[in-house]
Amino acid sequence: MKVKVKLDIKSFIERGDFRTLKIILSQQEPADILEMIEELPPDEKIVVFRLLPKDQAAIVFSELEFDDQMALIELFKEEKLKEIISSMSPDDRAELLEEMPANVVNRLLSYLTPEERKETLALLNYPENSAGRLTTPKCVELHPEMTVREALDRIRREGKDKETIYLMPVIDHQRKLLGVVRLEDLIFADPDGLVEQVMDEQPVYVYATTDQEEVAQIMRKYDLVAVPVVDSEQRLIGIITIDDVVDVIDEEVTEDIQKMSSMVVTEQSYFHTSSWQFFTNRLPWLVVLLLLGTLSSGIIARFESLLASLPIIAAFMPAMVDTGGNIGSQISALVIRGMALGEIEQKDWWKVLLREFLIGAMLAGVLALTVLIRVVFVTKASQVMFAVSVALFVVVVVSNIIGAILPFIAKAFRIDPAIMAGPLLTTIVDLMGIAIYFGIVNLLLSV
Repeated sequence: MKVKVKLDIKSFIERGDFRTLKIILSQQEPADILEMIEELPPDEKIVVFRLLPKDQAAIVFSELEFDDQMALIELFKEEKLKEIISSMSPDDRAELLEEMPANVVNRLLSYLTPEERKETLALLNYPENSAGRLTTPKCVELHPEMTVREALDRIRREGKDKETIYLMPVIDHQRKLLGVVRLEDLIFADPDGLVEQVMDEQPVYVYATTDQEEVAQIMRKYDLVAVPVVDSEQRLIGIITIDDVVDVIDEEVTEDIQKMSSMVVTEQSYFHTSSWQFFTNRLPWLVVLLLLGTLSSGIIARFESLLASLPIIAAFMPAMVDTGGNIGSQISALVIRGMALGEIEQKDWWKVLLREFLIGAMLAGVLALTVLIRVVFVTKASQVMFAVSVALFVVVVVSNIIGAILPFIAKAFRIDPAIMAGPLLTTIVDLMGIAIYFGIVNLLLSV
């Protein structure tokens, strides 16, 4: 049993107690080791890698940030680097090489066997963020004419070196996918029965070109621990396992959050991204939003005479702007998340629009009544009370519709719907809110 401890690796290195450190590290999970060495400088990280078994070192190395990987590649002795690269799973290896400069890629590829090189290059040929990039060919492949006993014998022989043995593809001799079989079904089946008798003949599978986010949705929908990946002719390429999909979900959520905050996506973690990179990622959208925001001054200028004759209406401008922004942000978050989970499709736009018009009207009624009560404490002018309430009602309904429809518009133009949220949506709704507020107040008060 592996013991999880909070380990001060630095103190062991400073004392030179490498023997004890090696024993303790062998009892840790790769994820815990990664956490322990995260703050160490590269020259101390390299010491830890020299103490780790090759399989454990390969897993830890594949999870490091890109800049740490580059630093360690320069420090590793050739034999150790060759050992780690060869021990990495094909999909992790392909992900690593994708980010590396060409000269480093050529160097690392030279450490692989011809078969490993072929596997890696095949994965790199698939589109970025596709199922092909996540695929590992390291799976136990069965044939329908095998007996259950023969299948279990193969699992015992080959299973230790494979990504998973809980779900295995069944293929013919041209590698066409015929079905899948679960380990539990084999264990409880008649040993003399055939694999084709216990396999699922209508398996869930994905194509190599399928987007990785769609793969995650499929595995989530069907509660899969692994899914076969095939080419355009239904020939098996390999499988994608749940651990890789968890990483995809994490990446996609992080990407959506950054896009919803109106900034260019940053792939590395916070402390592994330079201040300059954050500056250049955030600045463009902030400039665009600032310029959009200044349009509100033009709207206000058009109603200067109204403000001069009724200064009290300026007191309710923040409420109009904030309420519209809040409403729009709420519904856009719901729609974008529904799209991400596959609950809302592009063809559902009119259903969402109708539904949100009704919900927006109900919300608007309650909020308009609320602001009416609040206006009573500011002014006794009944016309102003009525105008402000009507304006807020319209602002809420319109903001709700804008927040609901913008993600559909983005998707129609092949733009990530997540962009149509956060600061961008708020700025758009703010401009609409100010225009609606002054327009209605001006109309109703007839100043």
